Amino acid sequence: MNIRPAKTDDLPAIKELWKEMMDFHRERDEYFSRSAGGHERFGEYVRRNIETPEWLVMVAIENKKVIGFSMGTIESYPPVFQHTHHGFVADIVVNESFRSQGIGSQLFERMVPWFREQGVSRIEVVVASANEISQAFWTRMGFREYMKKMVLEI
Repeated sequence: MNIRPAKTDDLPAIKELWKEMMDFHRERDEYFSRSAGGHERFGEYVRRNIETPEWLVMVAIENKKVIGFSMGTIESYPPVFQHTHHGFVADIVVNESFRSQGIGSQLFERMVPWFREQGVSRIEVVVASANEISQAFWTRMGFREYMKKMVLEI
């Protein structure tokens, strides 16, 4: 297995992985239902991120096939905080057939040095409450809960 920076040629595979991830989440919470053409808009979002130095987009390759991807960026808090910048992991997705083999961990571990190079000492991630698998993964990576995002349907 090889991990490398993503290229625009990887976009079709990344979009398929995104659809798989969204369907996995939709089974747990209807809010994650994909819109028609949502994968195409996600592909354009990833394309812009690949071309932007403030983003790190990587893919995991096995037998010349993209089996996972990760995306991270630098975000800012309002200037009322002492530490205004932090890393943010937007996505780590691994094809269902390749999960529990350490690929997600390797993708994350390849992101950490990049975050350090960007001058941040804090990395954040948002995890769906209904996704116990992701919560367990991020806990294994050393993350801890520090806030809860709540919602009211009206």
